[in-house]
Amino acid sequence: MYTFQIYTTLNDEMRYHDEIEIYYLIPIMMVIIPSVYFIRIKLFDKLVHGIDLKKIEAELDEYERKEKEDSETDIIK
Repeated sequence: MYTFQIYTTLNDEMRYHDEIEIYYLIPIMMVIIPSVYFIRIKLFDKLVHGIDLKKIEAELDEYERKEKEDSETDIIK
């Protein structure tokens, strides 16, 4: 964001400052902000809370497998 502002301040050929930059910033920030937030959440959960997402996913897979086996045995009976 500041890069655009510095560029327009130093560029004397531009007539209007801070009017066009928002159109360039919106798509860039739509990519950067969620990706930084996602990385922060993963690090925060793993390091601060001690939550390992791979273990949780393995437990869910095991639970789904057991449910599927139970439903298959119910069908056979």
